[in-house]
Amino acid sequence: MIEINLLPVREARRRERVRFQISIFILSLLLVFAIIAYLKWNINLREREVDAQIATVKAELRKLDKVIRDINRIKKEKEKLEKKIQIIGNLERGRMGAAMVMDEISMRIPEKVWLEKISKNGRSLKLEGIALDEETIANFMTSLEKSRYIKSVELEVTERIESGGVKLKKFSLRCVTTI
Repeated sequence: MIEINLLPVREARRRERVRFQISIFILSLLLVFAIIAYLKWNINLREREVDAQIATVKAELRKLDKVIRDINRIKKEKEKLEKKIQIIGNLERGRMGAAMVMDEISMRIPEKVWLEKISKNGRSLKLEGIALDEETIANFMTSLEKSRYIKSVELEVTERIESGGVKLKKFSLRCVTTI
């Protein structure tokens, strides 16, 4: 009988299997390192792209900050101009209002009344003058109350004076203007 020693074949197969497993392990490790290297490269690439985007956005923000400062400056200038326009309008209305009030007073003043002083403080108007008698002052007050520019006429003071041998009445009126 012939005997065949199969031990070396088994041993060779076992060595071949171990070598195959070690090769697969090494290839797996190489594949894992390759994947890690690729992921690291890809992350670095994305990081550079994000850094570039951040730099672009920061540059745009600087530009927009400048634009916002310009807009705020223009808004302040606009507010100043609007205030000036409003003041000019108020002055114009006041100027025209004063002229209208003076015209109204001159149209409503009786013949026997002489105005010596007219002063205006806001909407308050004070008239000081001389009249022939109380009735003339009353007629003047009634005439002023009918005006559309003058309201609530009140007599403050009347006193008797003599000028050139003629007895006259010195008066002071306070009223409110609508302008």
